[in-house]
Amino acid sequence: MLRRLAYLALIVPPWALNAQTAHVRPVEVRGHFIGETIPELVAQEPEVRQKVDACGQRPAKPDCDRLLAAVKRGQRAEVSTSSWTTFVLDGGKLVKVAMLVHEDPGVVKADLTQKLGTRCTETSFPMQNALGTTWKDRLFVWDTPTIWASLREDNNPASQNHHFVLVVESQAEHTGEHMEAAK
Repeated sequence: MLRRLAYLALIVPPWALNAQTAHVRPVEVRGHFIGETIPELVAQEPEVRQKVDACGQRPAKPDCDRLLAAVKRGQRAEVSTSSWTTFVLDGGKLVKVAMLVHEDPGVVKADLTQKLGTRCTETSFPMQNALGTTWKDRLFVWDTPTIWASLREDNNPASQNHHFVLVVESQAEHTGEHMEAAK
């Protein structure tokens, strides 16, 4: 057995062993990283910092119990900003961010493809409102071992402006949401 290990050490270069254990570099999305700590998020988001500070001064305000539990004890909470961005916190870290995209969607898709690799899927699906008007929305999904990201194009004709919603989350968060939805 020892002889086999010695042989393996001679034929497998050390850099190949390190490649398997190398730390996966976090993916930056709009100034944030899935897995960043709550103090890092609070330091970068003035509106989130204001909400945390306000809850610290008046913990009885609605939703303050969850936000303070997330900040102090690593429990789960959502916090949203006026720019239509929602952060999901769990275990003392950012596990999901969802936001309206105000930039050119082509640029966003190219950025995500550069950071996450070639899009895994692009789906077009029919939609219909209560008045019977139909349209097609599109969904672009990037599915990596550590990150799940989607960019949804909402083409509802009742909307004044067709918008895109970007969701980036850890694989654990994505898997947990789907398990919860299946119940």
